[in-house]
Amino acid sequence: MKTVPTYSLYGVNSNEPLLEQLHFESIPERSGVNDWEIKPHRHERFFQVLYVHQGGGRALLDDREYPLGARTVVTVPPRCVHGFRFTPDVDGIVITMTDHYLHTLLAGVPDALPLFERPYHDPFGDPAGSERDDATVLAGALELFRAEMNAVSLWRGAALSALLSLLLVGIARRACGAGATGAQPAGRTARHFQQFQQLVEARFRNHQDLAGYAGTLGISPTQLNRICQQLAGRSALQLIHSRLIVEAQRDLLYSDLDIKQIASTLGFADAAYFARFFAKHVGQTPSAFRQHGRARLPAPQAAR
Repeated sequence: MKTVPTYSLYGVNSNEPLLEQLHFESIPERSGVNDWEIKPHRHERFFQVLYVHQGGGRALLDDREYPLGARTVVTVPPRCVHGFRFTPDVDGIVITMTDHYLHTLLAGVPDALPLFERPYHDPFGDPAGSERDDATVLAGALELFRAEMNAVSLWRGAALSALLSLLLVGIARRACGAGATGAQPAGRTARHFQQFQQLVEARFRNHQDLAGYAGTLGISPTQLNRICQQLAGRSALQLIHSRLIVEAQRDLLYSDLDIKQIASTLGFADAAYFARFFAKHVGQTPSAFRQHGRARLPAPQAAR
C-alpha cells in the first residue's frame, strides 16, 4: 500500500528517532546525494526550518508549490507533507527539532506558537543597507547561527539554542507583519489556546465533543469558544473540523488509500457520512478533490 513516507530525517526511518532534540546540517549534505531532490514526505513530531542562502529551487508544502531563491526561509510543522528540488549551486541549512524543543524555546512567548502550526514561506531577500527591521534581524540571526554551526567552540550548544530562539522570534515577527495573524495576547488565554491545539492534535480522530476538550482544560465550552474566536477568529468546533479536513486532504493527495479507508483512519464509521462532511467543508467530494488536486500537483522537474 503506497502512502507518503514518514521519516525522522529524510531517508531515516521514523522508527529510528533522532537522539538529540536539535539537529542541523547543510542543504547540500543531504540533497546532494539524492540528486538534489527531497521527495514528498513528512515527520510525525519534528519541526524544521530551512534556509536557502544562495542558489534556489522549489518547495512543495502540502498541496502548494513555492519558489526558493537566495535568502528564503521555510518552516515545516509536524505532519506537513513537504518536498524540495534544489539547484546544484544551492547553499543553506536545515534545522530540525522536536516539537517539544520548539515549545521549550518559545515558552516565554506562547502567543508566537500558533504562527508555527502551518507551513510558512518567506523570501525576505537581502536587507543590506536597509534600516534595522525584521528582515535585518532575521538575516543576522541566520548568519550567526550558520557561523556557530560550523565552528567548534566553548558552549556551542548554548549559543545555538540562544540564536535559534532569536531566529524563531524573527520568523514570528515576519509572519505577523505579513498578516498571518495579529499579535496575540499572552497569559492564561494564550496558554489555554495552545493546550487546546495540542489536544486537537492528539484527539481529532476520536471525534470528542466540545465538552470533553473544555473539561480537560478546566474551562467551560463557552469559554473555549470565546478563546478560539479571540485568537483564531473561528469557533473551537471549526478548528477541530479544520484539522480533520487537513488530514483528509493529505491522505487523498499523497496516499493510495481508498475513501472508505481514509474515512476509517479519521474516525468515521460511515464512509458516506465522511464524504458528506468533506464536501460540506471543501465544496468537492473526496473523489473529485483527489482527482483535481493530483492534477495540480507539480510534476518532478529539474529546478531552474
